[in-house]
Amino acid sequence: EHLPAYLGVTVSPLSAEHGQPSGVICLFTDLTPFIEMEEQLRLKQSLAEVGELTAGIAHEFRNGLATIHGYARLVDRSALPESFRPHLDGIRQETGALGEVVTNFLNFAKPAQVAWSPIDLRAVVERAADEVRGDARARGGEVTIRGEFPVIEGDDVLLRQAFSNLVRNAIEACGESAGAPEILIDGRVEGANLRVSIEDNGPGIPVAARERIFRPFFTTKGRGTGLGLSLVQKIVVTHNGRVHAASSPAGGASLQVTLPLAKPR
Repeated sequence: EHLPAYLGVTVSPLSAEHGQPSGVICLFTDLTPFIEMEEQLRLKQSLAEVGELTAGIAHEFRNGLATIHGYARLVDRSALPESFRPHLDGIRQETGALGEVVTNFLNFAKPAQVAWSPIDLRAVVERAADEVRGDARARGGEVTIRGEFPVIEGDDVLLRQAFSNLVRNAIEACGESAGAPEILIDGRVEGANLRVSIEDNGPGIPVAARERIFRPFFTTKGRGTGLGLSLVQKIVVTHNGRVHAASSPAGGASLQVTLPLAKPR
């Protein structure tokens, strides 16, 4: 599946002798790069506003949560009646889990600091694949890397985080189906850009949810914070790229990342 192209049309009339119309000239202009640039700027601004508005609230929430968790840790579990102990355990577990959610959100909200350098993207995707390959093979599946991955400009740590999230998301999606997980990471040069597709044979993403999956806290999973793909989008947009969801030939999801190639020095 490909992204739509945007065309601008300029129509100029042609006149014959005595001012009689004899035809028109139609000039078609490819506006796709300008539309994509506007979309990137809109996303960057939107992500910055989300971080600015909510980071302060999250800090205050985390402080209160830390107080509750601290008092819960001070309670001597052995001094409580047996029937009360599961309640204390539940408080400790939930405050700990909520603390992780808030920490993850604060990491998402803070501005990304990019340390630009030439990146061997094949090494990045191979490391991401290695993280889940053992899990895939244990379930009778495989993680395959195919295509070309030229050098790009970017931040090695951030790109590793983004592709690790995408590959882990793919293997988790395959857990929802009964078959063996098959993950394909495909790289393809398209003009001045590199498109990397992470495809799986899971249940896929409903068309109505494909735009929403990149929103903070939106998730189709029973468990999870809903920040993984939001963080991926933030990292990709910071690298002047874009990410979108489509269907894979295997019937599952295809998360496609487009990044600009490194300019010749």
